[in-house]
Amino acid sequence: MSLWSKARGHVALHLEGVRLGIAVRLSDRLDFLASLLVMMGIEFLPSLVTALLYRGGLTFPGWTLHDAILVQGVYLLAKGLAYPLFGGMVWNTANMVREGTFELLLLLPRHPLQSCVVRAFDAEDLGKLAGGLALAGWSMAGMDLPGILPLVGFASLMGLSVVVLLASAIAMSSLLIVWVGNFRVYEIFEGLATLGQFPPTILPKRLRSLGVVGFPFAALAVLPASALLGKPLDGVWWAVLSTGLLLAGALSLWNVLLRRLVGAGG
Repeated sequence: MSLWSKARGHVALHLEGVRLGIAVRLSDRLDFLASLLVMMGIEFLPSLVTALLYRGGLTFPGWTLHDAILVQGVYLLAKGLAYPLFGGMVWNTANMVREGTFELLLLLPRHPLQSCVVRAFDAEDLGKLAGGLALAGWSMAGMDLPGILPLVGFASLMGLSVVVLLASAIAMSSLLIVWVGNFRVYEIFEGLATLGQFPPTILPKRLRSLGVVGFPFAALAVLPASALLGKPLDGVWWAVLSTGLLLAGALSLWNVLLRRLVGAGG
């Protein structure tokens, strides 16, 4: 089988997972619509707080209200792209290991990690994508349209943010293969990721480098938004390096902990 045929097979498999995920949620359209609206409402809360702070005279130094809202809109865009595709694999992995069905993935003619990603599509998280588009559209209203280079930089850094979220999902799923039901890892991740929706000036100067080194939460929104706004991309190459190491570490962790799986069949 040629490389092109294999690639088409992988793409077709993931598209089928998307189709099935949407079909399941559309079986109850009212519940699906309500879930999307609730999701958008919850995700708008940080932006509402930011707007209230600016109205009260408190600001993020060097960032206007529209700039700050753009960061939060880009943050939702990143989550809106990543979470529907593979965010659900964390919960699915924990549930399958607990129920003793995860071992069935090992019998499929696909890599278990790919099988987890295919099963992870969650249409409900598309509410994040819609919310991100709304916030980004509002924040850029009245601004000059960015040129080609800022758009290319934005698209590239958005891809980087999706990779950060993918690596995080793989790492969390790996841990839940062994420590079943320990969703504290997800809470820790959410706490760190939340920092990515605010300009870096919320952190002391000594700690701002942490946004691009280690867990590069600045890559989730600050760097892509800065590319659109024409702001300096401080530490962007450190963020690229950290993201690559994070993905490599997550894949290695998956392979190591998968060997320690103790399921219903022993």
